[in-house]
Amino acid sequence: MDIQQRSISIAGLQKTVNFVITSNVGLVAIALILTAVLFSQSKIVILQTPGMPASSEIQKTTMDIGAQRAILVAVTSNLTQVNPANVEYQKNFLQAFLAPAMYTKLSAEVETKARLLADQRELGSYYFVLRSHEYDPKINKHFVLGDVHTVNAAKDTAEPYVFEYALHIDNYRPVIDDVTSYRGDSAHNSAWLEAQKR
Repeated sequence: MDIQQRSISIAGLQKTVNFVITSNVGLVAIALILTAVLFSQSKIVILQTPGMPASSEIQKTTMDIGAQRAILVAVTSNLTQVNPANVEYQKNFLQAFLAPAMYTKLSAEVETKARLLADQRELGSYYFVLRSHEYDPKINKHFVLGDVHTVNAAKDTAEPYVFEYALHIDNYRPVIDDVTSYRGDSAHNSAWLEAQKR
């Protein structure tokens, strides 16, 4: 092999090596960018899911209002059905949906109510009948309106109640930050708050 051919072969190999190094650096950079995008992504587009529109988006920080309503009605039913026999179950159920501070507060209230019912030898049962659910985006609160029924011996007494919830979505999971309940059938929504200011 003469020197000229050897120089051409070395130059060709050097070009190939430089191309391979540049290609590998580029591929590593693309892989790092894709990894960063994947881990920082908060939105997943789901296509062709039965029962959902084709343009549906599910995000880590949002949840369908209907799904929120179902969870809030379940929590409301749980809160109204407390009795001395099921207090531990009710607390375990609530823990799945309540923020830690709210769970601590409501857990103590549930135990107090169960103790009071046991002391009074109250063997009646309680249940909740949903009338409506309202969401007020102005104040970002949900209102579950219905009747709390108390069943004793031969009578069933219904009393209208409103349960007011403030919640946020964290990693696809609803977390209830605040629960308030009051007698009546009028939600303390933004329109009600405006009327109170006058």
